[in-house]
Amino acid sequence: MKTIHTLNDLAEVHTAVVFRDQAPQEHPEGNVRALAIRDVVSSTLVSWKELPRVVVAEKYRANCLQAGDVVIPSRGDYYRAWLFTGADLPVLPVGQLNLIRPADGLDAGYLVWFLNLPTTGTKLKQMLTGTSIKALTKTALQTLEVDLPDMGCQRRIAEIAELAVRIAAIRHRLTELDTIEVAQMADLLSHRGGDHA
Repeated sequence: MKTIHTLNDLAEVHTAVVFRDQAPQEHPEGNVRALAIRDVVSSTLVSWKELPRVVVAEKYRANCLQAGDVVIPSRGDYYRAWLFTGADLPVLPVGQLNLIRPADGLDAGYLVWFLNLPTTGTKLKQMLTGTSIKALTKTALQTLEVDLPDMGCQRRIAEIAELAVRIAAIRHRLTELDTIEVAQMADLLSHRGGDHA
């Protein structure tokens, strides 16, 4: 049986830290990895371990992601949600991002799947404010109605969605390898052709 709740009933919603004076600078010994909106709206999967390391004051570390947090942009034209599963260093979201921390009755993987549905995307677009630069405010996001099946069903959907993400990543990697192989073969043939000329 499916019920409907607002996101505010099912999760904590926060906005990311905004550094108004000066953004943290990239540093090889940084104490956190920085996640920005450009990473979330990228067409490829977020690679948490490849995010830049930055140095921030200790007080900001409390704003780092926890495994199971969901990240979604708060500005722009693309509102794809991502699930944070953990990284080698704490990950600090900065700038125009909304962070969702599901409560016990909501599976994070299911929430990501639900947020990325085309029908949900249509609802989110109707919630946007602003004329030239669109914004999905925390307040608006909290009012989003979420279809909530029982936890067993949520987990099955989350598993299927995660499998689809892994398949897409494998296909992407295979395409990359095909491109490299074709380039190497063409390079080899072009050098052989030059030897016979």
